[in-house]
Amino acid sequence: MLIESRAKGAPALVFDVPPDFHQVPLERGTEERTASQLQVLADMGLSDTGQREALSLYLEALAVRLAKGNVVGTAFCAVQLDGRPSTATLTMAVHPTHTADRGLAVMGAAEAMRREGRSASVEITDLGQHPAVTAVAERAAVPGDAVSGEEGAALREMSVLVPVPGHEQAVMVTLSTPCLEDWDVYTNLVLDICRSLRVQPTHPDLIR
Repeated sequence: MLIESRAKGAPALVFDVPPDFHQVPLERGTEERTASQLQVLADMGLSDTGQREALSLYLEALAVRLAKGNVVGTAFCAVQLDGRPSTATLTMAVHPTHTADRGLAVMGAAEAMRREGRSASVEITDLGQHPAVTAVAERAAVPGDAVSGEEGAALREMSVLVPVPGHEQAVMVTLSTPCLEDWDVYTNLVLDICRSLRVQPTHPDLIR
């Protein structure tokens, strides 16, 4: 997955995301967004009308909720794990760090997250060539959080903040899921995605 910040002159960031994740259209124009959503449904090959309708509502709710934030890319999966259905949502947001020193950026972010008090745990970790901050939190689901559309269900999320090499920016990758029995699988997945971060000097106009 390639994502680009809306900030002028910002780098394009590339992540290796499993093919089970489908990118959510975030176009601001309703007609363009609807056309992209229909293409996602077509690519998934869903034949059940109820599933298509539920997924269509989910895609629109998620797109509307994220439209005004710093999110520059999001994707979801609806898979079978150990014979049971499992879903998760992946979002990526870009934030300024005001320093190109990645170690300093990580320490400052960790302290800010701890003071915020929203996360049950906040840790500084090393993802190979990337220093990072990981935070885990639980909250009630809202529209656009889960493919199943179950508002109020317990939702667990892991956020990983990774400073972008050579830039005064950091990307926040958040994976959220209502399927707590699959938490270990998704935790390992989001950490692997963050390890794959690399900067691309030139990029197309569209996320792919």
